[in-house]
Formats: sequence, C-alpha cells, structure tokens
Amino acid sequence: MSRYEGENMDQILPDLAEGEKEHILAKNRELPLRKKGNGKSIMINKFLTEIDGRLKLKPTDIEQYPTVLAEACEYLEPGKDREGYWIAENVLNQIKTKAILIFEILYPNCIGVFAFDNSSNHAIFAKDALVSKRMNLNSGGLQPKMHDTY
Repeated sequence: MSRYEGENMDQILPDLAEGEKEHILAKNRELPLRKKGNGKSIMINKFLTEIDGRLKLKPTDIEQYPTVLAEACEYLEPGKDREGYWIAENVLNQIKTKAILIFEILYPNCIGVFAFDNSSNHAIFAKDALVSKRMNLNSGGLQPKMHDTY
C-alpha cells in the first residue's frame, strides 16, 4: 500500500515486483455514537480510501460510465415505521452494486481491501454456510442443511 509522509503528505508508492498490483484499503466509515436528539435519525454508510477520501467517481468518470452510480454511499431512515433497519444484506448490496464497481474504475490496476468494523451486520454468511452456531449440540431440533467444505 502507498504511504503518505512529510508536511504535504506526499504519496510514497510501494515497490512492486513485475505483475504485482498495489493493494488499496477501503474502510467502511464508522462514526462514534452520540446521544440522540429529538428529531428523526438518518444513517449514512460510506467507504473511504487514503488516496481520494470518499469512494466516489470523479466528474470525468461519471461522463465515461453513465450506468455506474457516482458514489458508494447509502442513506437510510431507520425505524420500524420508516425504511426498516440496516442489515447485512444492505452491506452486501452496497458492495456489489456500488463500491466494487467504483473501486475498479478509480483504481483499475489495484486490489481493493475492504475493511469493516465488528458490527453484527458485517458478519454475513451464505444460507448454507458451515457455521458452528447453527449446529445442534444434541440430536433433535431443527438442523439446517449446510454445504460440505471439502
């Protein structure tokens, strides 16, 4: 990964061997919890890179790729009587339909490293994944069908 040094935060590119690609970290934006006010809340989920900040297309890229959404940001008005709640499927959809497409346009010769915090929404597994928490300790009960890992 690139480093940034000095007073002007100059970019120092990594030494890559022939055929290697630079890895770029795209962090899922996390905000500290704050006391709620009296108004309604809005949830914003976005990705940040050290190179460009928010993961979004540049104006020239927007013209060149009109079918790709301009920013990998999601907004949600959470609540039972509003848009629902942010769940793992929302994260997965955001990555598949926005973040990866935008990343590949901005950094075509790089590999994206998408990092997440420990939120339970980020721990999504396939419905048939072999997950020990889904297994029964004793015989009986509901046993989901899980795929073999070999």
